[in-house]
Amino acid sequence: MRTRVAVAALLVVVAACGSDNNSTPVLDTERAIAAAVDVRTDGCGPREGFGTGTLITDRLIVTAAHVVAGAAVVSTIDVDGAERSADVVWFDPDLDLAVLRSETTHPQEPIELRTAAAVADEVGIVVLPRQQDGEDGGAVEIDVVDVSVVRRARINTTDIYREVDVTRAGFEVVGSISRGDSGAMVVTAGGGVGIVWARSNRNEGRAWAIDLPSRVIDETLRSELTDAEPVDVGRCSPR
Repeated sequence: MRTRVAVAALLVVVAACGSDNNSTPVLDTERAIAAAVDVRTDGCGPREGFGTGTLITDRLIVTAAHVVAGAAVVSTIDVDGAERSADVVWFDPDLDLAVLRSETTHPQEPIELRTAAAVADEVGIVVLPRQQDGEDGGAVEIDVVDVSVVRRARINTTDIYREVDVTRAGFEVVGSISRGDSGAMVVTAGGGVGIVWARSNRNEGRAWAIDLPSRVIDETLRSELTDAEPVDVGRCSPR
């Protein structure tokens, strides 16, 4: 199910996000919404490319590699409509994962990340912000999609260029995932657990997500990306 939330209401809850000191993991919908960003790219054809990303620090954003592959310009748009330029500081075409670094800090609280992998029958959400056409870029509409984990899997697929066979650790989810939702974070109780990279070719209403690698989960490794040089994002990938 897709639920559209009002940005005005969101901006009220962003400031109130935080821990209630409850040791039981909970699904923090408000924090997940606040951390979601619209990713825009230019350089792969006449149309602007787009995808979804998630704040993992006040400047770092994780998304799918194919969203930014070949891009000459990358920018992010917060839930409040603020646009920021971004550099790609980690790019893995085999895993289909990338990390962006915004030029300035985001006021929103980043998502909490889980070290434990997603398991079958867990429920969660995927947050999908998208800026609409209009003056000054238009308003940001936010869809919250309910998902549930179907099963864990070793996913046999190819790199983003469809040239090299690869295997990715991840899981299958059921939910209303559409084209353009790539890069969105699957958030369950306790925080983010994976990144959506493709819809299932066999089962309608299902999609594939990859587990978060240590480069993203480990705080020390992640912090190194804050000062890292921009990396080569290769050529444009098939969409």
